[in-house]
Amino acid sequence: MSSIITEYPLWFVIFCLALGFAYAWLLYRKENKLEEASKLIIRSMFAFRFLTVSIISFLLLSPVIKSLGKTIENPIVVFAQDNSESVAYEKNKIQKFHSKIKSFFEENSNSYEFKSYTFGDNVKQSDSFSFTEKQTNISQLISDIKNKYYHRNIGALIISSDGIVNSGKNPEYIIQDINFPVYSLALGDTTVKPDISISDIKYNKIAFLNNKFPVRINIRAYKLKGKQAVIKLTDNGKIISTKTLNIKNSDFFKKVDFEIFAGTKGFHKIKIQIKTLKEEENVQNNIKQVVVEVVDSKQKILILANSPHPDISAIRQALELNQNFETEFYIASKFNKSVNAYNLVILHQIPSVNSRTSLMKQIINSDIPVLYILGSQSSLQKFDNLNTGLKTGAYSNSADEVTGILNKNFSLFDLNPEIQEITLNSPPILSAFGDYKISGNSEILFYRKIKNINTEQALIVFNSVPGGKKSVVITGEGIWRWRMYDYKTNQNHYLFNELINKIVQHLTQKETKERFKIISEKIILENQDAVFKAEFYSKEYELINEPEVSLTITDSAKNTNSFIFEKSGKSYKLNAKKLQAGDYTWKAETIYKGKKYKKEGILSVVPVNIEAEKTTANHNLLYKLSKETGGKFFYANETEKLIKDIQNNENIVPVAFSEKKTEALINYKLIFLLILLLLSVEWFMRKFYGAF
Repeated sequence: MSSIITEYPLWFVIFCLALGFAYAWLLYRKENKLEEASKLIIRSMFAFRFLTVSIISFLLLSPVIKSLGKTIENPIVVFAQDNSESVAYEKNKIQKFHSKIKSFFEENSNSYEFKSYTFGDNVKQSDSFSFTEKQTNISQLISDIKNKYYHRNIGALIISSDGIVNSGKNPEYIIQDINFPVYSLALGDTTVKPDISISDIKYNKIAFLNNKFPVRINIRAYKLKGKQAVIKLTDNGKIISTKTLNIKNSDFFKKVDFEIFAGTKGFHKIKIQIKTLKEEENVQNNIKQVVVEVVDSKQKILILANSPHPDISAIRQALELNQNFETEFYIASKFNKSVNAYNLVILHQIPSVNSRTSLMKQIINSDIPVLYILGSQSSLQKFDNLNTGLKTGAYSNSADEVTGILNKNFSLFDLNPEIQEITLNSPPILSAFGDYKISGNSEILFYRKIKNINTEQALIVFNSVPGGKKSVVITGEGIWRWRMYDYKTNQNHYLFNELINKIVQHLTQKETKERFKIISEKIILENQDAVFKAEFYSKEYELINEPEVSLTITDSAKNTNSFIFEKSGKSYKLNAKKLQAGDYTWKAETIYKGKKYKKEGILSVVPVNIEAEKTTANHNLLYKLSKETGGKFFYANETEKLIKDIQNNENIVPVAFSEKKTEALINYKLIFLLILLLLSVEWFMRKFYGAF
């Protein structure tokens, strides 16, 4: 059903008709040049002009056609295949039943819309399977499907998997928010076989020279009662410790502790291996490797506060997990030591009205980097007089409730983008109302979001003067809420701890005035991309990216791969994608004004064997997912039953949507063609009968 409406009352059409009539009457009432034309011809030309002017004037009323349409959407059936290594041995079976399912729904495309996905490390829309992914994350699959087809008619999600989950959240929590059934196609073997494995390793990534550092290994064994397990640790190929473990029952678990002496600086590859028992079928989970960096000094961090605050506890707990940091806390009024004994000073709500001027002078005049946390007790006027790279422009402490938006163009270091879920969704922190401005040497990590308004003002800002003193400002108090929300959402504090540690690591990292720098991780997992960043400075030590920068990566067999950095902002970035597990060296080069610059480094890619750790299929999980969502559980050889059940499911049906549409009449090409036709015919007739 359609109707025409205008911005003006519809009776204005009378004026349009009157205007068209008046224009045509004035033109043709005494047209002496048309004496040879008959009255019928003149009246025809009169009608053409009348219609043309009337239509054009009607279009000036901005008429639109309003219509109510109906759209029929067929149910979407999503097939998702576990693409991880744990189901690779069933690839032939999977290809067959996937082909059968795909063929059925494509043959019935008038009734269903079929989509095929894979999941493992990531979720991808694809109908080809490699079975090479290192992890299985079912919760990410369900979330992605829910978000991608939001407000669409999802009929069913078919998950083909062995149910072994080793990444992401428990999918049983995710299904509470979905409104479509999950059908399971169960793969794998649920039979528990004799096996011993390294289920987890607890260790510190950084150890200190000439100290012992602990390594705790969790050993799990099934159906090996009465056997002995020999655990061997090697450091870069050299045996450093061995222990024998007696397996006392059929379902056995034991934590085994080692202490390793850190005798030399650098990176140490610690390989943990359990000697293979003849009863075992799966031996891949008998070996794991970790990398520990041995350093020869700790970073001493001084925390000064105007008064006790939960922010301080949150920061200390995050830093104490890193053995490279040693923290000391004082109320500023009671601190009587020299700040020169520390590598970093964290000032919580200092300077304040009551803070000692002498203490602030000592901190400002030193070369020690400073992390400022502003709050209701801060003297913002005193703070604005400091050279921090930020001026708040706020001289009253009336506070806004603020959340944080991650700056995607931040370039000083990489940060897990998931941290924005915490800073944006947790209860807001309190930040003084003001006109925040930063200097040219500053870079914002998080912007302030005030209620629903995104701003360009800084919530966390870095002032990085090359070769000079560094500082960071957090412009609000209450970051302890981020830590609590992190635990509520993820059952851990990893994201919050990463944020605090990355900020502190940046501040404590000593900078030298090098014109060419490469920033990269020294250790990554084999399922992570190898990412490099480069910076080049002019003689005036200003960041530029004029010259081209190349990178060569060489593996232990002397095979090389060459890359060219992409320019990103004023610096460079390169993603070398995933590399095979092993040791690599890299060399970066650039030439600027005839002079060659070079940097070299190492990269260790650690293997990931998560899929080999647990090989017994978890069909119970798949059954629960199906039962809780109204779907059904099937084995891989019951494909036809699954298809039949979806066909017979009364809830998997097309859905009709009513849709209101409005479109301006002036957009219709037929109107334009009609006007053109009327004018053309009239012009031809006037020309023919001598009116031109």
